[in-house]
Amino acid sequence: MIHGPCGSLNNNSLCMSDGKCTKRYPRDLLAETITGNDGYPLYRRRFTEDGGKSITLKVLNNIIDVDNRWVVPYSPLLLKTYNAHINVECCNSVKAIKYICKYVNKGNDVWQCLEWKI
Repeated sequence: MIHGPCGSLNNNSLCMSDGKCTKRYPRDLLAETITGNDGYPLYRRRFTEDGGKSITLKVLNNIIDVDNRWVVPYSPLLLKTYNAHINVECCNSVKAIKYICKYVNKGNDVWQCLEWKI
């Protein structure tokens, strides 16, 4: 799965806001996976010299080179099973666990209601 084109290649893309891609593409090429300053993982993306892939595509009557910076993390099994675009990312931080628990238990915020009455 390839994201784009967006940015300078297509300023009218749906993911563009204030001249930047809201999905943070193209991503940086990295030798190893690390955790970014915002807590999101920055996945290893290989340079073409280190075994990474690069192809040439014709998009919107433009010929562009696409490398690993534009690849969306995915699971071939989920794509085939559900016949849908599903982004897959691993999370392994305490913040991620807190977010998941909060999201699953999302509902009326009783504590906020009590605070307003006090």
